[in-house]
Amino acid sequence: MNMPVNSAPAKKPRLFPTTLIETQSSVLPRSATMKGDMEASDDLSIRLDGEYIGKIELGKAGAVHIAAGAVVTTDLLIADYIYVEGSVHGKLHARKGLELSPTARVQGSIQYDVDLDMHPGARISGQVNGPEITP
Repeated sequence: MNMPVNSAPAKKPRLFPTTLIETQSSVLPRSATMKGDMEASDDLSIRLDGEYIGKIELGKAGAVHIAAGAVVTTDLLIADYIYVEGSVHGKLHARKGLELSPTARVQGSIQYDVDLDMHPGARISGQVNGPEITP
C-alpha cells in the first residue's frame, strides 16, 4: 500500500554523503513489497523504492536511502546514515547522520547520534532524540 507523498521536487542531499548515493544498491524496486528482517555486518549502501515491512540492522557503517514513494514499516532501522524521501512508520536510528528531504514523512521515533538535517516540507509525528547536550 503506497501512501501519497508531497510532490515537491526532490532536492540533493546535504548531509547524506554523495559517494553513498553513487554506490548504493537498489534492493527493492518501486513495484515490489518485501517482508522480513535484514542484517548486514559489512558496509552496505542500500536503496528502497517499494514497500518494506521488517527490521533493517546494518552493523558496520552502512547507509539506507528510502526513496520518494517508498513506504517502510519497521520496529527498527539502524545504520550510520539514513536518507528519507519516502514514508516511514516506526523507529529510525542513525549513528552518524539522518536527513529528511522535503517529501519525507516519518511517524514514530527518531534517534540520531551525531547530525540531523530536516529540509523544509519534511514532516515528523513522534519523538526525536539526539545526542546529549553538554553546557
